[in-house]
This record gives sequence, C-alpha cells and structure tokens, in this order.
Amino acid sequence: MSKNEEKRKVTKKKVAAKKKITKKKVVKKTTSKKTVARKKAAVKRTKSSSVISPRERYEMIATMAYYRAEQRNFEPGHDVQDWLDCESIIDQMLSH
Repeated sequence: MSKNEEKRKVTKKKVAAKKKITKKKVVKKTTSKKTVARKKAAVKRTKSSSVISPRERYEMIATMAYYRAEQRNFEPGHDVQDWLDCESIIDQMLSH
C-alpha cells in the first residue's frame, strides 16, 4: 500500500466519524400557566413589601435626627426640634 492510499483511508475514517456526530436539538422549555401565575404573585408581594413599616420609619427619623445633632456637636436644647424636622422630611420622602 502506498502512502497516498493510507492517507485516503485515514481521511475517509475522519469524514465518517464527523458524519456520525450530529447537533443536539434544542428543546424549548414550556412554562405552565400555574408557574406564570406564581411568578406574577411573587412580584406583587415584592412590590407591596416596599411599604415602610412604622418601626423602619421611626429608625429613619432617629438616624437623621442623630446626624443633625452630631453636626451641631450635640448642643443641648435642639433635640425636639430636630426630631420634628426630620419627621416631616422623612414623611415627605415616603409620600412620593
């Protein structure tokens, strides 16, 4: 057998091996109506949970009032006014 004949056999084997390999079919995943409904309900729950609780509102006011007092080096006599100012600011922010 000559070298050319050997190369042809090897080439034929490679071609035959390549033909056997086929592409896998991509199967489209179908989503059931129940799954879609569950996802929509989860989104609604997430949106409604963006409402600030009274405890979170209180903590926001307290934090803001603390930083205001810190800016004045905790000078006494302004704590009630700081609280009221911060309360109105936070309420305005939450109403938007």
